[in-house]
Amino acid sequence: RLLEQSHIPGMKSGGGLKSKAYTAIENNMIDRFGKDFTKDKIKNKLKYAKPNLIVTKEILNTSGFGYDSINKCIDVDPQ
Repeated sequence: RLLEQSHIPGMKSGGGLKSKAYTAIENNMIDRFGKDFTKDKIKNKLKYAKPNLIVTKEILNTSGFGYDSINKCIDVDPQ
């Protein structure tokens, strides 16, 4: 859902998501998981997840590393 919002024209501003994108994400999360999801909680989760996603992307772009979709983890060539 987050990725979908980031691809909708007018939902991003200056490299981040606009308030209306967070509102759409919040509504979707509430529908799926209950009222515990707020914009602030979503923003906080993204703040802490983003550095890990950047490192993961760098690892996967390195020779010898790949993604195992069955086990949902990074796979490393033994050599």
